[in-house]
Amino acid sequence: MYTIKELANYISLEEIPNAWNNCFEEINKSYHLDWLKKYDFGLILNYYEFDDNFKERFIDELKLLNSDKKLNFICYIMYYILFIADDKNYHNIWSWKSTSRIFESHGSYMIPVVALLCGYEFHIKNMKYRNFDNEQIALQKYNIKLVCTNDKIKYGIDGIRFSQMIWGSFFIKGILIQIGRLQYEVGVKKFDELDKYFEEKHQYIYIHIPRGKDLNEKDVNESLCLADEYIKKYYSKLKNEKLAYYTKTWLLSPEVKEILSDDSNIIKFQNKFSIIEYEENINDFLNFVFEVVIDKVDYKDLPEKTILQKELKRKLLNNEILHLGLGIIKNIP
Repeated sequence: MYTIKELANYISLEEIPNAWNNCFEEINKSYHLDWLKKYDFGLILNYYEFDDNFKERFIDELKLLNSDKKLNFICYIMYYILFIADDKNYHNIWSWKSTSRIFESHGSYMIPVVALLCGYEFHIKNMKYRNFDNEQIALQKYNIKLVCTNDKIKYGIDGIRFSQMIWGSFFIKGILIQIGRLQYEVGVKKFDELDKYFEEKHQYIYIHIPRGKDLNEKDVNESLCLADEYIKKYYSKLKNEKLAYYTKTWLLSPEVKEILSDDSNIIKFQNKFSIIEYEENINDFLNFVFEVVIDKVDYKDLPEKTILQKELKRKLLNNEILHLGLGIIKNIP
């Protein structure tokens, strides 16, 4: 069988992920060459309502995986760490570096798409277990499709980055739901240090803010008002728990607050939070504000289509530090 280094080199991975090292012995025990043949990919692609162009590209990559034994094994490594490995190795995926050099010689970023969609049966099982209603099921399917196609649309990437692979798996594992404008991650992140901000014990729910739509205050308020009801409906173990909502995002950045006026949707959103700490970060701004591929960026080439982009670009060119904010919702409106 292949070595980890041999496989990593085959797809031009600059660093072997810790999870590959940690799980490799177990992966070797469970892997078999025909593992992909058990999946009905026609059914899976139709379920998530992918278009014909996506289906054709997916099938092309599948043929490659069935003919290239190393790529086949690499795809299984990704699948195993996404859906079988323990939480520590699962979350290690966040540190896997998606660069333009990976898959230069063999395969493509469609391989993470294949690994992700192999979780289809887990998704169906988890949605049934949570008793998701038809509206939530439709949102789940929409978000999986979006995860698998967004990098192509925004960055011209033939497939998805590793971060999108784990992001999609949040839906498949049944730990991420959408309620109107916002998404809520339940039962993954441990943030017991937030206890000191409350007199009573709470269960902490992480808020995600999907890109693509205006952060309209009315839409945000409607989502927050419904959050307790739907989370306790889908996650029965939380039925009698007090919930507290928090997030860490560039939207809570002090630099953004300096730039935008108080009547902007972003500042209205920021003002809903008690911000308890800041963390230096540039990559999230490049990703979400400028929508550029991080390993290719030259600050001089960043777009200036909005006041926010223009002023943040100026700060970056002046070597100023940008921050994410960690905040807790003050009060549900």
